[in-house]
Amino acid sequence: MIKMMETNNVLLIALVACLLLNNYIGLYISRKHGTKIPRWSSIVKSKDYTFYLIYIFYIALLVNAFISILKEEYIFLLALLGFIPILLSAYINFVARRDLAKYWTPFASTGKEQKLIKTGIYAKVRHPIYLSGLILSLGLTLIAGNLYGLLFFILSLIAFATRIKKEEKELIIRFGEEYKQYAKETPLLIPKLKGK
Repeated sequence: MIKMMETNNVLLIALVACLLLNNYIGLYISRKHGTKIPRWSSIVKSKDYTFYLIYIFYIALLVNAFISILKEEYIFLLALLGFIPILLSAYINFVARRDLAKYWTPFASTGKEQKLIKTGIYAKVRHPIYLSGLILSLGLTLIAGNLYGLLFFILSLIAFATRIKKEEKELIIRFGEEYKQYAKETPLLIPKLKGK
């Protein structure tokens, strides 16, 4: 019993540390490059329902993972495997925010000064930050190891798909043919495997 409590504590601490790393690394990089990070009140006023959808299911996945650990209802091997995608997500988030620099925004719309970034990780995929979020969601699902996690993960996929569809429309309106050509050459989320 004591050993299980110690394992639970280690898992909880590791999960909190990974989530802090994942969530705040992006904010740090974006601020470092001069991004104006909006306050929650601005996000609420934007009425961007796609942001709410993604965030609601992220919180649901997070709470489910914590409850699973606290109630000792997780599958140890799956929980350990769940940290791999979470750390991968943090890395992709870091690289994407660095490459996007000051142009990152939590909104699906683009700013007046927005430039189309097609270099770095954006030469491999058009939406690496959403890819990072999906990978993070997978990690939380594995840690929880239950049907609620699977359900929330599926709902997260739908939320991300809705957000990406909305943002793609915004990017076509903003950048026109340049974005259409970029979209033809660059995969949405999954990078192409290089052939010989």
